[in-house]
Amino acid sequence: MPVATTDKKEKIPVQEDERLLIRRAQKDPEEFRHLFDLYHDAIFNYVLRRTFDVVRAQDITSNTFLKALDNLNKFHWKGVGFSAWLYRIATNEINLSYRNQNKTVPLSEDITKRTKDELTADHALIQAEENMLRNEKFREMHAALAQLDEKYQTVLSLKYFEEKSTKEIAEILGISENTVKTHTRRGLLKLRDIL
Repeated sequence: MPVATTDKKEKIPVQEDERLLIRRAQKDPEEFRHLFDLYHDAIFNYVLRRTFDVVRAQDITSNTFLKALDNLNKFHWKGVGFSAWLYRIATNEINLSYRNQNKTVPLSEDITKRTKDELTADHALIQAEENMLRNEKFREMHAALAQLDEKYQTVLSLKYFEEKSTKEIAEILGISENTVKTHTRRGLLKLRDIL
């Protein structure tokens, strides 16, 4: 098991270090920033690969961490690690976003361009979005994934983009490992038919 070093130079398992961070954050919400720093990039990248939209990914990631903070006192170590809990929240937020997608009006290209040109726009996020758009294969794969049912999208994204094991995916989604394997197999077959 990997270990983390504390200020006292003693070696403790990463899971124990994570538990300590959670206990601190449960007592003092200001301490949640350490958990945020630890998991933000992984959750953001997962959401970005699922949505293929930097602004939407940023919003969903923010909502994920807000919900995690609001419900942190409800989190208990019951066979599911904290990261799996965050991925589960993020997955639910992605699914909610897709369900609400038809209820929103997309921005016009002109408004989007003006927003990107504003000084307040985050240059790094815009650059990431432009790099993704240049990658034709990724666009094709994302378009094909978008045609699948949410359950297949989620399992395939976690397995191939996030490199999660079958066991980790089962924990994140709260389903059995056999169901993960079935969704993976069926999702790949459907993806092959689309491509």
